[in-house]
Amino acid sequence: MKRLAILALVIATGADAQRQPGWEVRVGDKVELVTGASGTIPISIAVDRGLTVSRDAAVIVDLAPEPGLTFRKRRLGRSDAVDPEADAPRFAAAVRGDQDGEHSVKVRVRFWLCGGKACRPIDVRRTAVVSVAPAAPAPPDAGTD
Repeated sequence: MKRLAILALVIATGADAQRQPGWEVRVGDKVELVTGASGTIPISIAVDRGLTVSRDAAVIVDLAPEPGLTFRKRRLGRSDAVDPEADAPRFAAAVRGDQDGEHSVKVRVRFWLCGGKACRPIDVRRTAVVSVAPAAPAPPDAGTD
């Protein structure tokens, strides 16, 4: 009886794994900067073979940072992607650290996922962390005698 229950659980788990979406939105977990310096938060959409991100619909990436960070653009579109023509666009969101500390950035990504003859909307939320450290003090001049 126990073996039958375990077998049923394994079969159900395999069926669930097959029903998982064939896409993933990846956001860099943590970016480390020095106060006043700039960097990028990597954001990418990955799709399985046979699926694409629609070129006819918008791809929208919204960035909502805590105070202490400045973004060049808080809303990115397909034209802002590293390669706008790619089937699965990637973004490099430019950020500058204005205040020391750990700052979270809420990231919302919206796009249409297409496979075969049908497309469906995807709306995903992630969080990235930007760690801003104070700049190291400049070393004293060693050449003054």
